[in-house]
Amino acid sequence: MKLKKGTIKTSIVLVFLLVVIGIVVYNFIGPGAKDMKASKDFIAKLYSIKAINTDQPLDSMKYDRIKILTSKNELGHKTIVTQNFGIDLDKENNVIGFAKKEIPKNITKLNIEQAKELADYYLKNIYDGDVIIKTSKSNEDNESLPYYSFVYTKEDHGYPFYFDEIKLNIDKESGVLDGYSNSTMQRECKEPVINISKEEAEKIALESFEKYNKDGTLEDEISLVYADNTIDTDSKTISEVCYLVNIKGKDKNNKKVEWKIFVSSETGNILNTLKDGAEKEVTTS
Repeated sequence: MKLKKGTIKTSIVLVFLLVVIGIVVYNFIGPGAKDMKASKDFIAKLYSIKAINTDQPLDSMKYDRIKILTSKNELGHKTIVTQNFGIDLDKENNVIGFAKKEIPKNITKLNIEQAKELADYYLKNIYDGDVIIKTSKSNEDNESLPYYSFVYTKEDHGYPFYFDEIKLNIDKESGVLDGYSNSTMQRECKEPVINISKEEAEKIALESFEKYNKDGTLEDEISLVYADNTIDTDSKTISEVCYLVNIKGKDKNNKKVEWKIFVSSETGNILNTLKDGAEKEVTTS
C-alpha cells in the first residue's frame, strides 16, 4: 500500500513538473513568448491597415527567433522572422525594425506626395507618439531603390528629439510598407525651461569652438531640440531642451571643421558636441 501511495505521489509530482516546464517553454521560448507575441501583434496591425501584402492568411504565418543580442550599447536585441518578413525588437520587446525579405521590382506608380500620405497613415497606426517629418527622399539618384524614404523625429512639447528617428520606406509601385526602423529610446525628458537666450547660446557655443579652433562662423538657423547630456557621464540620462548651434571654421592646422554644439536652454551648459558631422549611431539590425 505504501509503495502504491509513493508511486501516486511521484506521478503527481512528475505531471506537475511537466506542466510547469510546458508553461515556461511556451511563455519564454515558444509561441507565447513576449517577443513572439509582440511580433505577431505588429504584423496583425500591418494587416489591419493593409500596409503589407495580405495574400497569406495571418494564422498560417510561422515565426522563428534567429538572433538575440546581449550588447548593452545596441538598441536591437532580438530578431524574429516569418516566411516573408523580418522584425527587430529591443530589450523591452518594442518593435524597432521591420523589412520585407522580397526585393520588389523598381516600378514607379506613386509620386512622393502619395507615398508621404501613406507613410503618415501607417505611422499613425503603428507608433503611439507625436512626430514631425524630418526628411523625404525620392531615391531617384539611386535607380536600384524601389521605395521612397521618409524620416520622422519624435517630439515633446513641440521640440524634436535630435537623435531619435523613425524611418519608413514606401514601395513606389504598390504603396505597401517596404521597411521600418525606429531608433527612439524610452527615456525620461525634462520639462522645457528657457533661461538662456539664443544670443547667449551662440556666444557660449562660439567660445567653446574657439578654444580648439579658429575663424568660427555660425551656420544655419539656431533651433531648439531635445538632446542628452554626454559631457557629464555621471549624470542620469535625461533629455532636455537645448539650442542646436552649427559652427564652421578651421582647426589649428587650417583644416575645415564643422561642429554641432548643444547648449542647455536652462543652464547654458554644453551637453553634447558633434564634430565634423559625426552623428550618434544606433544599430537596429
